Amino acid sequence: MQRHAETMDADDLTKTDQAILDVLKQGRGGDKPWGLGTKGYLVDETKFSRNSIYNRLEILEAHGHIELVHGPTRLFAFVDDPREENH
Repeated sequence: MQRHAETMDADDLTKTDQAILDVLKQGRGGDKPWGLGTKGYLVDETKFSRNSIYNRLEILEAHGHIELVHGPTRLFAFVDDPREENH
């Protein structure tokens, strides 16, 4: 994964970015697995368009906030949230 030279701060996040990160973080701190979602799942959960989700997933991945786990299914994993102090 190649990361952008500039960092992405909380102020740089779009509403789509925030929705993606929020969905991936659902269940955090619980006793069930969390942090994974396919592009299709993220479209369904956020109600944003497929194109919008796809574009923002690419940007979030480039900045290291999510990572692509499985290319054929476009399964992504949460890495970090720039809205959190310790990101």
